[in-house]
Amino acid sequence: MRVAFLGAFDPGYPRVRVLQEGLVEHGVDARLYPLSARPMAREAKLIGAWLSGAALADAFVVPSFGHRDVPPISLLTHAAGAPLLFDPLVSRWDTQVRDLGRVRAGSVAAARLRASDAVAMRLADVVLCDTWEHGELFASEFGVPRSKLARVPVGADRAAFALGEARAATRARDGAPLHVVYVGGFLPLHGAETVIGAAALLEARRGAGFARFTLVGDGMTAHRADRDAAALGLRSLRRVPRVPYPEALAILADADVALGIFGTTEKAARVIPHKVYQALAAGVPVVTRRSPAVVELFPGSSPMALVPPGDAEALSAAIETLAEDPARREAMGAAGREAALRFATPERVGAALLEAIRRPRGGLR
Repeated sequence: MRVAFLGAFDPGYPRVRVLQEGLVEHGVDARLYPLSARPMAREAKLIGAWLSGAALADAFVVPSFGHRDVPPISLLTHAAGAPLLFDPLVSRWDTQVRDLGRVRAGSVAAARLRASDAVAMRLADVVLCDTWEHGELFASEFGVPRSKLARVPVGADRAAFALGEARAATRARDGAPLHVVYVGGFLPLHGAETVIGAAALLEARRGAGFARFTLVGDGMTAHRADRDAAALGLRSLRRVPRVPYPEALAILADADVALGIFGTTEKAARVIPHKVYQALAAGVPVVTRRSPAVVELFPGSSPMALVPPGDAEALSAAIETLAEDPARREAMGAAGREAALRFATPERVGAALLEAIRRPRGGLR
């Protein structure tokens, strides 16, 4: 089977890497055809990609954030009689209006974003969702039939799991301050202000040498985080700008504790981001917010330390507990990696994607 990833996507984006690696694990010829993000150039590259081999695919995937790509691509794929799968990852309307607050609810711009979501999801034969919580949003807000939804968890790529194997072969650090790492895009759902608050509480209680925090990345709330850290005079916190993916992954895998998300937005309750899966794959103990998405994918006893959203005191207490109990950290890291191996490897994610691909035509070969 040949599957073409088609759209204005970043080939290095973790979600794309995991999906492609997953299909390859199952013997699928998964080819990437990234298009230009510029409107006129996008259409020209689409035709070029189609003529250069994409048309021979048995199925097509429009990767994350490709809402604008679905309409023109659907014309080609439907004419060819091949299924089109759309992996929105997020709703443009939900992200810009309700999560980031960049677009006013009820405005013309908000209506356009909602229409973009609805049109793209309705034109696709199958709509992927990373959690059923997200799938329910797609169904209730944009009228996507639940029969068109397929859950394909975000997962982690081979590189993250390889770092976990290397970590398992090394001894834990003794005597050094606990190294707590956040890697991300400083989105509102990440709750960076909660991380800053927790760092301040720990520094006040235990001193600057008890735990050191490294925050990697840039984004919407980064300036506020830097301002608050400076105003509080935090000595235990270090900021690292956005770095290439392999470097960010290495920093995350070298942490004693990895931080997930702590935001209080509705979207924060529906997602489990890449960095959580990557940390689990690498065997790093994870602290993140309790949410319906976590309960959905990790039913029963969670391999992570879960805290209420937006609660700096609870986050500081969880970090403090882990700092004082190396054995617990080691056990939590091992349990998290075991959970990731069960359902978040490229092979497992690829199996879920392959099942979704086969659904429209009753079994592709």
